[in-house]
Amino acid sequence: MCPHANGDSLPSDRSEMVEVPTNGTNGVNGVNGINGVHKLNGDVANNVPDESDDEYDELEEAQLRKIDHIIRLANIQPGHRVLEIGSGWGSLSLRIATNPALAGVTVDTITLSSQQLAWARKRMADAGPDVESRVKVHLMDYRAMPKEWEGRFDRVVSVEMLEAVGKEFMEEYWGVVDWALKKEGGVGVVQSITIPES
Repeated sequence: MCPHANGDSLPSDRSEMVEVPTNGTNGVNGVNGINGVHKLNGDVANNVPDESDDEYDELEEAQLRKIDHIIRLANIQPGHRVLEIGSGWGSLSLRIATNPALAGVTVDTITLSSQQLAWARKRMADAGPDVESRVKVHLMDYRAMPKEWEGRFDRVVSVEMLEAVGKEFMEEYWGVVDWALKKEGGVGVVQSITIPES
């Protein structure tokens, strides 16, 4: 178990895991939200449509550019092992696993949502056995990762999940990121949305 875990604050069983709305009205998050990402299946994951395409979706194009930017910032390389904290609907992991330039990359992605777990697993399975074998989606709190994950990841990525951590858990969150990364050459990319407090 991750040594940074505070047992009192972790869900004690799966019945306490969060339920994430799936009706589209609350999916405000570009990568992890529901708006637009359903079109990102294995067949189109590496093809950004242009404006002349009948299927052009400005939001989808922006999401893909954002995902690609995060992958570039993390400098993910063939053969890397990646931890994604906050799976969302699986778009980032799917994009990594379907990118021909990232052969052999494996992803462990974690979520607290049983709906996101099921949807992300389905998307990986629908993308084919190669993708499904390279992306493992886990129902897991970031503070309760298995002990054997310590120092095992070349890259840690987390997209718009930090907002849900809460400022009182920030130090613990960053400790977990450090704990999971390889000590030599490990890189983390965390993207979040912030606004000034009033």
